[in-house]
Amino acid sequence: MSKSTVGGAQQPLLAIDPFNAFKVDDLTNYSMDDQRWTLQRKKIGLKRRTKGTRARRVRDIRTRDINLTFIRSHFTRKECVRYGRDPSRNGRRICFCGLSEVEHLSPDRLLKPISGTNTRTGSRLGSFQEEGEEVEEEIIMGDMNSMTSSIMGILGINGAPWGQPPPASLAPRGSFDSKSVVSDVEAGTDRGLPESLVNAIGITPRMQSRVYPVSIERKPFYKESSLSFSKQTDQGLTPSSFLEPRLNVPPTTAKWDSSTHIQELPTNAYGTIDFINETAGSTKPAKYIRLSDSTNIQTVLTLLTDYWRMMEPQRPQLVISVTGGADFLRLDGRKREIFSTGLMKAVKSTGAWILTGGLHLGVNRIVGEAVNESQYTVKTQEYLARGIRCLGVLPWGFVRDRHLLLNSDLNEFEEVRYKVQERTNLEDPVSLDGDHTHFLMVDDGTRDHFNGTVNFRTRLEEAIQAEEPSGLGIPVVVVLLEGGLGALGQVCHGAEEEYPCGGRGRHGAGGRPPSLRCVHDGRYILRRQYITQLMNKILAAMTELQGKTEKQKKCADYVLECCARANMIITFDIDCAEGLDHCILYALLTGGAQSSRLDQLSLALLWDRPDIAEHHIFPAESNWASWDLKDLMTTALLEEKVEFVKLFILNGLVMSDYLNVTTLRYLYNEACKTESHTHLRRLLQRSSRSSYHYLVHVHNILQAMLRKHHDPVYLTDTPQAVMVDSSINYLTFDDPYQELLLWAIFSRRGRLARFLWERCETPLCAAVVASCVYQSLWKSLGAKNTVILNEYLKQKTMFETLAVELQDVCYQEDPPNAMGLVERRNPKWGQMDCLELAHLANDLMFIATPCSQASVELNWRRGMTRAPPLAVTICNFLPFLVWTKLFGFQKLGDNGGELTAWQKLVVFYKSPISKFFAHSTSFVVFLLLYAYVILFDFKYEMSVTEILVICWIFTFIVGELSEITTEQSTSVRGKISDWLNSVWNRFDLMAIVLALLALALRLYRETFKWGRIAYSLNTTLFYCRLFRIYHVNYHLGPKLVIFYRMISEVLVFMALLVIFILGYGIASQGLMHPGRDVSSLNLTDVGQIMSEVLLTPYWQMYGELLLDDIKGGDVETCYQQSCTVPESCVTEGRNCIQDCVCENAREYTWAVNLMLFIYLIIGNIMLLNLLIAIFTYVFDEVQENSMEIWKFEMYRLIREYDSKPSLVPPFVVLEYVWRIMKAIWKVTCRKKKENLEDYMKYTLTSLKIFEKECIQTYLARVTAAEEGKLGNRVKKISEKIDKVSKYIEQREEIEEM
Repeated sequence: MSKSTVGGAQQPLLAIDPFNAFKVDDLTNYSMDDQRWTLQRKKIGLKRRTKGTRARRVRDIRTRDINLTFIRSHFTRKECVRYGRDPSRNGRRICFCGLSEVEHLSPDRLLKPISGTNTRTGSRLGSFQEEGEEVEEEIIMGDMNSMTSSIMGILGINGAPWGQPPPASLAPRGSFDSKSVVSDVEAGTDRGLPESLVNAIGITPRMQSRVYPVSIERKPFYKESSLSFSKQTDQGLTPSSFLEPRLNVPPTTAKWDSSTHIQELPTNAYGTIDFINETAGSTKPAKYIRLSDSTNIQTVLTLLTDYWRMMEPQRPQLVISVTGGADFLRLDGRKREIFSTGLMKAVKSTGAWILTGGLHLGVNRIVGEAVNESQYTVKTQEYLARGIRCLGVLPWGFVRDRHLLLNSDLNEFEEVRYKVQERTNLEDPVSLDGDHTHFLMVDDGTRDHFNGTVNFRTRLEEAIQAEEPSGLGIPVVVVLLEGGLGALGQVCHGAEEEYPCGGRGRHGAGGRPPSLRCVHDGRYILRRQYITQLMNKILAAMTELQGKTEKQKKCADYVLECCARANMIITFDIDCAEGLDHCILYALLTGGAQSSRLDQLSLALLWDRPDIAEHHIFPAESNWASWDLKDLMTTALLEEKVEFVKLFILNGLVMSDYLNVTTLRYLYNEACKTESHTHLRRLLQRSSRSSYHYLVHVHNILQAMLRKHHDPVYLTDTPQAVMVDSSINYLTFDDPYQELLLWAIFSRRGRLARFLWERCETPLCAAVVASCVYQSLWKSLGAKNTVILNEYLKQKTMFETLAVELQDVCYQEDPPNAMGLVERRNPKWGQMDCLELAHLANDLMFIATPCSQASVELNWRRGMTRAPPLAVTICNFLPFLVWTKLFGFQKLGDNGGELTAWQKLVVFYKSPISKFFAHSTSFVVFLLLYAYVILFDFKYEMSVTEILVICWIFTFIVGELSEITTEQSTSVRGKISDWLNSVWNRFDLMAIVLALLALALRLYRETFKWGRIAYSLNTTLFYCRLFRIYHVNYHLGPKLVIFYRMISEVLVFMALLVIFILGYGIASQGLMHPGRDVSSLNLTDVGQIMSEVLLTPYWQMYGELLLDDIKGGDVETCYQQSCTVPESCVTEGRNCIQDCVCENAREYTWAVNLMLFIYLIIGNIMLLNLLIAIFTYVFDEVQENSMEIWKFEMYRLIREYDSKPSLVPPFVVLEYVWRIMKAIWKVTCRKKKENLEDYMKYTLTSLKIFEKECIQTYLARVTAAEEGKLGNRVKKISEKIDKVSKYIEQREEIEEM
């Protein structure tokens, strides 16, 4: 019988799901964060312990104190210690440093620490205990400020002058990690520190090699005695606990000199900035520090990586240093969008840092606005971090409102609320840009001058690009957006240091900097007679150099130096269609940052720029070895970079050599590690019961999904077999693209799956298999995962559409070959053909295609070209009609000739159409015989007709058991599940069970009457089974689907109706029968009451109101306990009438009628109309797809009768006996199994070639359709216009030269 639900749209409720073991529970997808954990415990009534909050607070405080100690012991500022009037200030009393005489601080004030008491230190641990918290005993830590002193003692600072390296050996930079500190604190590892110290602060000796991983070599300017720590007090660290500076103040008569008048002092500005502007910054404050321009650059790198943790959660692959721009630089809308989009695309694809000037003007502001628009947050296990890191390197003396950044308490990080203000005067300081995430405020001792950052920034860029351990080993690209002489000098210096630069000028055609137009193939194109022309161009481009001969000459030298290193400089035309990210990547590739083409290709893959790889990398290297691309191919597959996968295949990678057992196993295990693929991980874990998976576990899932999966390579890859034979790891696959397609489907890589499908050996079957797998994945997922469910349904529909479109192309090219592709059996999927796979996937569209229906029609007649239904019915009784002209037969005879008379008879009785009419006729005869027994011949003594009916029913049982054994699943549970998936099989099951129950009941005297009832009820089920015959008719078949769909809706309606029935029925019966006594009730009375409560309201809903019955009897019921006698009657001894509480059912008639009125409004008007609306929706839905549903049901009917015996019940027993004997002969006597593929070898080869040609035709049509779309045509025209304008521009430049 049929193997699925009617219509193929819903999973039957009574079926046993063979995939149930692989289903994912929805609730396991929800993580228990702190909020959910706390609130759930509160609602349940459990104590709200802190769930590690206390430990986190302790760790945060310790980490903060370690960071504070590092900053206070390694970073300085610069101050002018003696006022010296600058005579060039036109009479104003301004010092050479930029400060006025009033603003200068005296040496005493410079040496005096900023007053402030750390009010939080004394209660850091005291505030941990919360309501309902059970505090456990912890290590006695003492005061947190004393812990800072102890840390400094560990570092070896005690007794050493400021700036000198600690005596202990220091680990290389990058070894410090706050996570490691936390783990060390918790572990309590002792490596030789005094036990009292470990117990006092809870810190391990491992910190002393991690807190200060660099050695700072500066000229000491602190007293030796200043390094001693004061005694710990309850107030924490006193000011004398920190280092006391030593100043060498020059005399007042000394000439002002920066080397003597500007001296270094401990830094006094560090912490976080919260920008209060609505459009600036993000919810997470920016970190800042004030540091000297002579600070050791290794210390700065340590601050960035280990303390500010800018390398987390991922290491950047690039640093983009943006420079240039005038004070009031502005870009129009389109140019700003091109710049911002290209820059952010480059940043996001590489996780790059952005390095800018940090102030709210010019190019820094433009970069900040781009960062603001694209900023996002990355969540780690410990904290939230911003995804885009924008580091500003700016002069401290040129920051507006810099006094707000000074620390009020040097023992704490300052938390500043800062307002960004617009600049109104060119000479005024500038506000910080609120969209930066970190600030390095470089202090050279001058104020109100933009000085001190150029050399520091250059040193920082060099250190970032330097190889580890001296640097970070991160490539640096300098992006010049306009700019003047200083910006040009920075680009020139960058070219000298061999990190690539890109520029966009502010003058000239196309926005290119005129000073860079002399670059051509790395050679000078200037000659001596053109020097004057170059100077004229410089003056035209940079008008601020008018009258400044030295600066003009310097600019010319910069230009010539840039020309000498043309390969390090790329000019970007902001008006062209090419993106800025493309320019940055190309500059990095051509600038020598990568040593080999393979490294360049790795970088292009990292950036996801296949255009660079296709046009610049692959053409430069023609001989790519296959093994060179294997690792890159694995990365491209895991990151779903389809274009790179295509490029690798086109440039030498052979997929059959690449994909082996080890690679495919690695891909599955790597896919399970990401959070977005929890579904795959749980599926494999339920198959393997471990965290590491082999291909045999994937085989188990495929077999559960598709019922059959046969691949020796999958079955061989087991943990035990791999340990015995390592050669299994290098086994390859017949169709590697199909294996990768399955992996892409499981790992939710839809775009990659679409590309891999195009290259499969059997694309038609692969598309149907993909649809089937998506259908099974959809069933295996809980209903709450709506996003993933919609994704699976979308992908299933896409692959079903691909299969339909490809099949249509094949059918248009060659119908017989197209039908051959549909009917071709696939060994990998248990010899199932495409129609059987489409049936499993419920692909109604695929089965409804003309090609599939042609194959279905041929299978329906199976060897006959003409077979009228009426003639088939008559021929079942008169076999000789087969040889008449009523039937036509295909040439299936020996050697392709005509069939013999006997062969025609065999073909007729083996065809599904003949079996259908024969079995239908037999079933009608059975129903007539069964009806005769029920109506006339059901006696206590079993008659012959009843015995015949019972025997007939037992043949049905044998037939159903035989059908279960022929199901596609390999396990018994799977076979039963497949059999129960059909609504008709469930009808058969209920009818057989009820028939056996009736037989058992009628054999005993006591239950004979119940046996008759069971026999009679079973008549309904047997007659409902007759509906199956209607599926042959186009008009009746879809109506059966509508009927089946409505059954579930009726159940929902009854669930709503029963509430109103019970409510009204019990209320009305209580009013109509107030005098009932439960003690006097018997079973008959109980049954009558139940009938009145349930059935009376039910019939009333259909119009049988029973108005006479709801009036109640005119019987008065009085309660003796309520009777009272007047006192006068008692005293006088008179007989008085007692006053009792009495009830009469007729008194409640008005209330019953009112309830009936309300009940009929709800039941008749609301609920029935709701049911009608639901039925209308179901009817419209099925009627819209009635043709597809009918064709799908017709195919299932043919599959059902194709496997049925030729003989009809009850004679079918003879055929079953013959089948058993034949099976025994095959096992015991058959010497050699016939190989059918030998007969079909040539046809299968031709079908394979035909399928390849059709897929190429289909892909060509898809490409042509895409190119023909209006959007693509407009894009092509725009590209051509850009090329023409670029050509005209180049011609003009050549003419000018």
